[in-house]
Amino acid sequence: MNKRIVSSLTVSVALLISSVSVQATPISVGMGASWTDSPYKGYGAVYYPLPHIAFSNEIFFINNFTAGAYVYSDENQKVSLGVSYLPLEFKTKDTDNSQMKKLSKRHSTLLAEARYSLSTEFGSFAASIGADVLNESNSVLINASYAYAFSGDKWSIEPRIGINWANDKHNDYYYGISHSESARSGLAYHDAKSSFTPYISIVGNYALTQNFGTYLGARVDKLTGDAKNSPMIANSTVPSVFAGVTYNF
Repeated sequence: MNKRIVSSLTVSVALLISSVSVQATPISVGMGASWTDSPYKGYGAVYYPLPHIAFSNEIFFINNFTAGAYVYSDENQKVSLGVSYLPLEFKTKDTDNSQMKKLSKRHSTLLAEARYSLSTEFGSFAASIGADVLNESNSVLINASYAYAFSGDKWSIEPRIGINWANDKHNDYYYGISHSESARSGLAYHDAKSSFTPYISIVGNYALTQNFGTYLGARVDKLTGDAKNSPMIANSTVPSVFAGVTYNF
C-alpha cells in the first residue's frame, strides 16, 4: 500500500461492508479493493486492498478494523465497547506537492469507542463516540447515521446517510499547519477547529453461492469548516468506490 492517506472513511467503509455481509452468518472473511480520491494536495487517487473479517456472538464481535464486546444486546438494540483502528495519516513521500513535502508526518492511531445501534421497521440508526488512546492526535470523533436496507432472496442494498464530528485537536493534527511548518513550506499557518463531515453511501451484496458472496459500494464524504479550508486540502468532496468477495462459514 504505497499511499496510505486512506482517511477515517476507510473504517466506515469497512463497517458498512461487514454490517451487510455478516447478517446471515456469525463468521465471514474476504478480500476487496477500494479507490479513493484523496483530499490532500499532491496525492490524487489512492488504491488499496481491503481485507474483510467479521465475527459476532452474544458477547464479542470483530468487524474488520473494529473489535469489542457487547454490554447490552436485544433483538433491536445493541450497546458495545471496543477499539477501532483509524488509518488516517499523511506521509510526505506520498505527495508530489513541493510545499506539502516540507510538512510533518501525521500518523494513524487507535480509538477507544462506544457504539449504539437501533433496528426498527423504519430503518436502522447508529451512533458512536471514539477517542484516541495512543496519544497521536488526541482525536475525539462522534458519528451518527441512518440506513434503510432493501433485500431479496440473494441480494441486499443499503443506502446510508450520516455525519461525523471531529474535535479541534483531531482537525489541527490532520489538517492544521503550525508556525514552523508554515515558515519552511510557504503554506499559510492554519489552526484548525472542530468541524462536521456529512456523508452518503450505498452498499450492495449478492450471494453467489451458499457460502460465497460479493459486494459493491460507493461513498461520498464532504469536508466542511476548518478541515475544508486547510491549505493542505485540494478537494473537499471525497468519493470512494469499493468491491470484493466474502466467504461465509
